[in-house]
Amino acid sequence: MSNAADKTSPAESTASAPAWSGIAPRLWQLAALVCGVLILLGSVLAGAQYATRTVDARQRLIGSELAMSVDRILNNVISRRGAELAALAGRPCAQVERQLSELQTYVTYVRVITLVEDGRLYCSSALGAIDVPLSSYRYKPGAPVSIKLLPGTQFQPDVPVLALYHATSDRLGVLYIIEGEYIADLLAHGVRYGARQTALSMAGVGRLTDDGTFVAASEPPPSETTRVASGTWPFSIELSASPEFVSQMRWKYGLLFGGIGVLVNALLAAVYLLTFAPRRLLLAAVRRGLRQGELYVVYQPIVDIASRATVGVEALLRWHHPKWGTISPAVFMIEVESSALLADVTRFTLRTAAAEMSAHMPTRPLRIAVNIAPRDLERRSFVTEVLAANDGLPEGVSLVLELTERFLLNKSPRIMEIFETLKAHGVRFAIDDFGTQHSNLDLLSRFPFDFVKIDGQFVSQVDTGGVELIKGIVSVARHFGLLVIAEGVETEAQHRALRDVGVPFGQGYLYQRPLRANELAEKQKAGLYAHS
Repeated sequence: MSNAADKTSPAESTASAPAWSGIAPRLWQLAALVCGVLILLGSVLAGAQYATRTVDARQRLIGSELAMSVDRILNNVISRRGAELAALAGRPCAQVERQLSELQTYVTYVRVITLVEDGRLYCSSALGAIDVPLSSYRYKPGAPVSIKLLPGTQFQPDVPVLALYHATSDRLGVLYIIEGEYIADLLAHGVRYGARQTALSMAGVGRLTDDGTFVAASEPPPSETTRVASGTWPFSIELSASPEFVSQMRWKYGLLFGGIGVLVNALLAAVYLLTFAPRRLLLAAVRRGLRQGELYVVYQPIVDIASRATVGVEALLRWHHPKWGTISPAVFMIEVESSALLADVTRFTLRTAAAEMSAHMPTRPLRIAVNIAPRDLERRSFVTEVLAANDGLPEGVSLVLELTERFLLNKSPRIMEIFETLKAHGVRFAIDDFGTQHSNLDLLSRFPFDFVKIDGQFVSQVDTGGVELIKGIVSVARHFGLLVIAEGVETEAQHRALRDVGVPFGQGYLYQRPLRANELAEKQKAGLYAHS
């Protein structure tokens, strides 16, 4: 097991944490709740829109069928016996009256057929000779074929009809009076298929409803009306859906899409629980471990490389669970740092280190380094807690706070105030893992560090030819008046290489694994400590 794996600090843990781990859990919960509500609302709205489209599509389908049915009626009227009727136009009524009446029996849907000459109706299949102006029945003068919706005729004023005029020449033509009841009966099929009301409408004229009523064009159609125009004749079919059908569709698709929304929310909740439930359980276990004394602190010596005498220690948090055994800080510190529990853990480490140093007071000066997380600097009580721990240390023991460099790239007044306040009380600072991630030499001039700790990954390369980087860091540190500590020293070759390039201090398994406070006292009694 390497020293890097055994020595896991809050700052190091944050380096490997995923980007989202820094977001507060409450924000995740709020985001999940908002997302769930939006999904549910979106599902309900989507169901309502789909129901509206379904109703409209059904209305259009019914309207298209009705329009085609009316088209067939009009086409049948004008084509049935059309040539024979056209041949009668212009001839005296007394000569053709009987033949006209006979031909009318072959043309379905019509009440009467009238012959026209010079703009006047002069011979009726029902009444014989008449004299009525064509203008009352013709919708578009000059058109060879036209239809007009009428509220009634002069012979039956209150019975709506469709007047279809076929001009056989400039002077002659045939007028068909189509019974409105036939059209109304046809429109009633739409009501049976879910429409509240159906009507045949002609722009600027009026509407014939499914109950046979004529409605003037000045009266607006019902709300939410669907209109389907005929592809052949100048009319359209208007339909308004029944409230019962609309309600049925909205309930149907509202429940369907709402159910889908609930299912999606259930899946998201499952994913959320699978993602965050272990985290909550782990944090609860850490919190319980703090209360029950399962967490403790060990100390890894920092030695003078020239003499191998211990000049300081680094306080490292450990956890021994009664059921799970020893748990690496790499497992739980990632989650602790992104939670409100961080303050308790940092406070515990500081207090424990101060108390154990007091209980096992060294006879010679000693530095004790404690790792702190970037989020610790954001806490209002942090400075007070550090000063309390520092005041609790025995005389000759100084406190060093280790920070990882990448979290201090942006200089801020608050951070500078923290540095100045703590340094004024004798607290010193070390920049940890220097050379990794976003290295910035200017950082050394902008912040008042006292120590630079070289990451173990670079130390592991010094006995295989990678010593130049170490030389560069040592040179830069000296320029800024900083002391260098090399982490992760595990071999004699690394020790000699570090000594040769002028690294003053080292830390690693070659010198000593982390120790409990009582073991540290035993080493002290054996006289292994030297002045810093």
